[in-house]
Amino acid sequence: MLQSNRNSASQSLLAPSGSGSLEPRDLDGDDLHDVVRAGMERELCEETGLRRDEIVRTTITGFARWMDRGAKPEFFGLTELSATRQDLLARRPSRSEREFTAATRFVEVDLAGYGRELAGGADLPSLPAVLTDSGSVPLLLALRAAARWTVSAPREEDRVHP
Repeated sequence: MLQSNRNSASQSLLAPSGSGSLEPRDLDGDDLHDVVRAGMERELCEETGLRRDEIVRTTITGFARWMDRGAKPEFFGLTELSATRQDLLARRPSRSEREFTAATRFVEVDLAGYGRELAGGADLPSLPAVLTDSGSVPLLLALRAAARWTVSAPREEDRVHP
């Protein structure tokens, strides 16, 4: 999402969809992962117009703290959707999010390729220019975590099933 100039952070930069803060209604989960996933999914729905039934699953892939913002914790995750890009093009953010979202952008990223570059020690792994030029720190960190997770995650056929 392209952030509007009304945002306190990442003004006029691309930020990950589903970024934001937890709310009391997210606290229904049994553990921290459940709470964080609920907040990520709620924010994603508010910012993109997705419906909850279009979310297949969300996997938490990383954690960081913003030292310049009082060590605020940030979680990163990947959400698999049943909705297509075409479905999302017709959607709008919720009314409460519209003043903070300037536009929706779709950028193709080869997460596996990016992850392999990171694992290989590349100094400046390749990303599409639009991301390196106008990606927010949260977006770039989220992509990095997602790429590393994609490369290190066991494939379904390699998992041991009891």
